[in-house]
Amino acid sequence: MKSLRFQLILISCLFFGQAASTWAQVVSEKKLQGGVIGSVGLNFPQMGTNLLGSTPGFSSSFGVSFTKASKESQNIALTGGIEFDIDRINYNVTGEDVFYRFTDKQIKAKDQTVLTDAFFNLTERTYEPLYLALPIGLTFRTDFIGDYRGLLRFGLRNRFLLTNTVDDKGYVVPFAGSVSGSAEENLGMKVNKDLFFYNANLGISAGVEWNFSGSTCLLVELGYSYGFMPLHLTGKEQNYTLFTIDESTFNESYFRNQSTLNQAQLKITILF
Repeated sequence: MKSLRFQLILISCLFFGQAASTWAQVVSEKKLQGGVIGSVGLNFPQMGTNLLGSTPGFSSSFGVSFTKASKESQNIALTGGIEFDIDRINYNVTGEDVFYRFTDKQIKAKDQTVLTDAFFNLTERTYEPLYLALPIGLTFRTDFIGDYRGLLRFGLRNRFLLTNTVDDKGYVVPFAGSVSGSAEENLGMKVNKDLFFYNANLGISAGVEWNFSGSTCLLVELGYSYGFMPLHLTGKEQNYTLFTIDESTFNESYFRNQSTLNQAQLKITILF
C-alpha cells in the first residue's frame, strides 16, 4: 500500500513538472508578449546650483508594455511600451534666502511681475509632474530553467511632460528681503516655462520571469535610471521665477534651478 502511494505521488510530481515545463516551452517560443506594468521607487535629484539642495523623492508608473523576440534568437528581444510616470521631486533652500512673486496660484516670472504681487520666502519645494513615457530597449534573456528565466535590460526612457504642480513651504513676507512673515504653505501652485517638455534617462535593470499559470508570466525587475537631460529650462532669464536679494543694495538676482534626475525602481509586469 505504501509503495502504491509513493508511486502515485511520484507520478503526480512528474506530471505537474512536465506540465510546467511544457507551458514554459510555449512561452519561450512566443515572438510577442504584451503585458501591464507598474513600478514604485525613489528619485535622486542631482543639483547644478549651490542655492538649492535636494532630498530623495517618490516615483511610480503604470502602463502597458510589449516584448518582441528577434528573428535570430529568443534570447534577445526588443522592448517598449506606453506608461505614465508620477514623480515627487523635492528641493530645499540651502544657502541665502530665496524668494518669488505670486498672485493666487500663479508663480510669476521676471517679466510678468506687477505691483500687486505677493512675496514668498521659499524654504522647501516639491514638484509633482506627470509624464507620458515611451520606453524602448533591448532585453537579453536566458533559457527557461523549469518555470523561470533571468533577464538583463538596457534602454532609453523618453518622457513628455503632461502636467505639473508645485507645493511650497516658507513665509509670505511684505516685501522681498524682509526677515519676518507668516508661515504658510503654497499648495497646488502653477509655474510656466519651468520644467522641460521633454526629458529622458538611460536605464538598466535585471529581473526574473516566472511562468506561473498557463502562458501567463510574472516579471519582477530591479532597475536604475541615469538622468542625463536637465529637468528645468535655463535659456531665458525673463522666464526665471526665483531670486535672491543683495543685502547691501537690495537688488534682485534671478536664477534658475538646475538639476537632473536619477531613479531606482522596483517593476512588476504581468505578461500574456
